Amino acid sequence: MEPEELRELAVELAEEASRFLISMWCSELTEVVKGDTIRADLKAEEIIAERLRSRLKEYTLVSEESGRTGSGGYVFVVDPLDGSLNYEHCIPWSSVSVAIARPGSSRLSEVVAGAISQLGGPTLSFARGQGCYVNDERVSPRPQPRNVVFTYVESLEDAIRVARLFNSIKGLKLRSLGSAALEIAMVGLGRGLAYVDLRKKLRNVDAAAAIGLARECGARAVDASGNDVDVEISDVRPLGDLIVAHEGDLNLVLRALS
Repeated sequence: MEPEELRELAVELAEEASRFLISMWCSELTEVVKGDTIRADLKAEEIIAERLRSRLKEYTLVSEESGRTGSGGYVFVVDPLDGSLNYEHCIPWSSVSVAIARPGSSRLSEVVAGAISQLGGPTLSFARGQGCYVNDERVSPRPQPRNVVFTYVESLEDAIRVARLFNSIKGLKLRSLGSAALEIAMVGLGRGLAYVDLRKKLRNVDAAAAIGLARECGARAVDASGNDVDVEISDVRPLGDLIVAHEGDLNLVLRALS
């Protein structure tokens, strides 16, 4: 399949799971199963897996809840519910994320299409070389707001590092909304200046589609040292630090964090 066909497939998968999650909003699916996993995570993953089984004879599914399933064929990197805590508490900011790489691919940089379906909102998607989309409309990044940074920290040391941004960005506004995929995608689309995550908790399944979209929109996704982020996608793997921004803003953010 061509990248555009894969984008359409990613949209189909993400939106089907998203519609189900919306239909079960504030229901018994918010019950915690274990750790950060709620019943909604498992059901949304099941919906995507069932759709893949009906569409493809061979595929590899790498998902937050089940790890790796299958081998060969196209590689699907999936977060069935990004923003589980928000969903659990009936806070309307969560998404379903699907990234696709060609057969034989093993790296994040080889993802060629993806979609992030916001529950109750638009679906953001991309196809490599074909641009980024909001629903069915191809879009270009708009000029970035000069002061909005999405950030996640869990230590005083990292909070102090992020606080240095106040010296570099006039009128800085920090946001931590609870769905990394959506926030990374917003930066790619020019709706935020940067995404800064210093927790070292993000995994490939959390951000594969969003990083692909941000890069297709012209942004970069790097670690705190400025190295482009690229990890294996053959199984669930950690990403480490993640900073996403367009080029000029990225240099400003990295200098402030160093």
